[in-house]
Amino acid sequence: MDILDRAQVADSNFLEQALAVQAEKFGKRQGISRKRCLDCECDIPEARRIAVPGCERCVECAEEIETLRRR
Repeated sequence: MDILDRAQVADSNFLEQALAVQAEKFGKRQGISRKRCLDCECDIPEARRIAVPGCERCVECAEEIETLRRR
């Protein structure tokens, strides 16, 4: 694993933690999380599904949606 791989893993972990904090801050969603992203069809990691119950998107797609909402 080279430095770029480690940076990508660290970035992914940071995003997962940030999303979990937001879920706590705004109240956790209820329901069953999707196993595949609504937008890109990629697998949603189990850690995300546990941290954000009812999630429908992977971290990357959820981040894109949030960026668009902030504009």
